[in-house]
Amino acid sequence: MALLLSCASCGRSTPQGKSGPDASPPQTEPISKAPAKKAVVARQVVDLFILGRALGTIAPCGCTTDPLGGVQYALGFIHKQGFPENYLVIEPGSLLFPEPGSAEAPTDEAGWAQAKLRADVLGARLQALGDRLVSGVGPTDLASPAGVAALETYALPRVLANAPSAHEKGLVARHRKVQVGGVTAGVTAVVDPALPGLEALGPFADPAAALERELSSIKDDGADLSIAVVHGGRALAESIVDRVPGFDIVVVGVPHGMQRSREGMPVARRKGTWIVEPGEKLQTLTHLRLAMHPDAIGELPPASEWEQIPSRASQERELARLDSRLSALKADPEADPTFVARLEHDRETMAAALARPNPPEKDVAATFEQVKVTCRLPADDDAKQALARHDEAVSAQNQARFAGVKPPPPAKGEAGYVGDEECGNCHDAAKSFWDSTRHAQAYDTLVAANKEFDLSCVGCHVTGFNKPGGSHVVENAGLRDIQCEQCHGPGSLHVEEPEKAGKPHAITREVPEQVCGQCHTPDHSDTFDYNAYLRDVLGEGHGAGARAAIGEGPTGRQLRADGFKKAGGACPK
Repeated sequence: MALLLSCASCGRSTPQGKSGPDASPPQTEPISKAPAKKAVVARQVVDLFILGRALGTIAPCGCTTDPLGGVQYALGFIHKQGFPENYLVIEPGSLLFPEPGSAEAPTDEAGWAQAKLRADVLGARLQALGDRLVSGVGPTDLASPAGVAALETYALPRVLANAPSAHEKGLVARHRKVQVGGVTAGVTAVVDPALPGLEALGPFADPAAALERELSSIKDDGADLSIAVVHGGRALAESIVDRVPGFDIVVVGVPHGMQRSREGMPVARRKGTWIVEPGEKLQTLTHLRLAMHPDAIGELPPASEWEQIPSRASQERELARLDSRLSALKADPEADPTFVARLEHDRETMAAALARPNPPEKDVAATFEQVKVTCRLPADDDAKQALARHDEAVSAQNQARFAGVKPPPPAKGEAGYVGDEECGNCHDAAKSFWDSTRHAQAYDTLVAANKEFDLSCVGCHVTGFNKPGGSHVVENAGLRDIQCEQCHGPGSLHVEEPEKAGKPHAITREVPEQVCGQCHTPDHSDTFDYNAYLRDVLGEGHGAGARAAIGEGPTGRQLRADGFKKAGGACPK
């Protein structure tokens, strides 16, 4: 029997996976159902965790100051919330593999072999959720050379209402009914037929028409909570809400834009339906907590009648923001005292609400929270161990595959790579300066994380990766780290003839920003600023004049330090 727990705005944690006599006792809080009803009751809590497209991502790049994602942290947060019978995880599809054409998309057999290892982790960890999971289907699930067979290899409780052939083949159900803490949830999904890569599952029915039929079926099946996943953009999801009234929750499966991909969008209500949009790649998940009066169990009111209340976490963040702003204003002698007094009043009101939260008045109180998945969340032990085994498997697989493999030699008359020791024979001051930079430590950061043979990482931590006469996954001795030639070009011809007509020969002195941008992308170098980062790599013995011409200002190290401070500290790579 499901437990009666605290109100929706309160935090809650129980030992992972525990129930029965060893579990922590449930917390209860007296409330009144409404002003006219004084009986003391406790509310039933149900948690829904809604993921975005994982796109084959199991962990974030550790090079950013605030890396979001990590299957171990997403599952750790979910398990920490309470008892499995009281929660449901919804995954929209496009779980297994990267999006074709993206920077992460495999382009050869080796890339797909590594992508399969990531899919193995995702598939196994989500399979472990059992009947606590409902999955959709997206085009990237079919993107590997295995095609549709991947849906059978990575069998999950999938739903898809507008793909009749997939249902006939037994690959999906049209909807699934799940008991969650006394609530009967009916979950279905549709995919936007316009998305590329879906041909193997076609033909497709109109998404709105399919959902209209399925909503009726869900209700006939006895569900009192109806959820539709729309594997498409927000415009499609909103049009479906307009055409098919009656769903309690509609999930946007494909966010547009980098910021929304990273953080999702706040919940919005449209015609009585709640629209949620989590982030992608496990960077941000949507947590919906329903706190229900016992009278609502078995006959859940429609979503239009739910009372939305803020989460405790969001209130605590707002209180911290007010404290920070007040501290700055009180140190400013020119601050408007009236404005300061207003903020102080807001701060006192917020603190009082946290100390003595008002009980919900309606039968169902809903708390929506966009949860950033970071290393500051608890880690799921099984997922953490699975990631360690994945890294070991990648290392072994790629060492065996690429042993002895080198890029082709440079064409006749073209330059090859010689390595920093050769550069230092003439440019000893520049070499000494380089030794003090972060570029000189790039490869060691991979070794420390057992990532030096990972195809997603190694290319930006060595010099001349896969270039004629350059480095490769295993064969990179003498070219590890971001050396001189990564910026100035291969130097063999320059070594043979350093000058020609009184000018440096066969070498690039000025390095354009686009060279840096090959690796310093927003996904991998979130604080990158060209001039600031140049201040780190120019100095005495290496472009002192260019460094002076840039002028004073923040350095890359300072920007990264500020980023770490803002994020609450560095995460392990």
